[in-house]
Amino acid sequence: MNILNIINAVIVSLGIPTIIGAAVYIGKKLQILEDLKDVRDKFAVVESRVGDLWKDKLAPSHSPRQLNDRGNTILSGSGIKEIIDKKKNDFLTVIKEKNMQNPYDAEQYILQVVSELKKDVVIVNELKVGAFSVGADIDSVLLVGGIYLRNLIFPDLGFSVTDLDKPKTS
Repeated sequence: MNILNIINAVIVSLGIPTIIGAAVYIGKKLQILEDLKDVRDKFAVVESRVGDLWKDKLAPSHSPRQLNDRGNTILSGSGIKEIIDKKKNDFLTVIKEKNMQNPYDAEQYILQVVSELKKDVVIVNELKVGAFSVGADIDSVLLVGGIYLRNLIFPDLGFSVTDLDKPKTS
């Protein structure tokens, strides 16, 4: 019985510090995860700002965002204008189905719909060639195309490009 008491004492003396050590270790890991959450939130803000910066190179962020010289060069030289012109009615139908009640939501949806062109295998090849020819990336070409489409169809949606902050009037 004496040996069992010794073994029990050894297990207890090793087990309790091990449990405490494991709890401290897990606590440190949880604190690191909490710190990473803060970093993730800060990164989302930075990512948004960087996105705005590249857009500003093509269409400065005034309300409404309009193409500058670089944006107009991409519009005329990349082939996106022709793609948008050809698919204008299809885009208009899809966008009208959403029944947007304000110009902000309509603009965001238009940009989203145009950005989905990169999922079309045939069109993405045209976009790559066009982007290469004007020294731009596909996302820039699609942003330019989205702004161009917005300007084309906003009146058909009941909005004015020059008045993006007011709700739709019927």
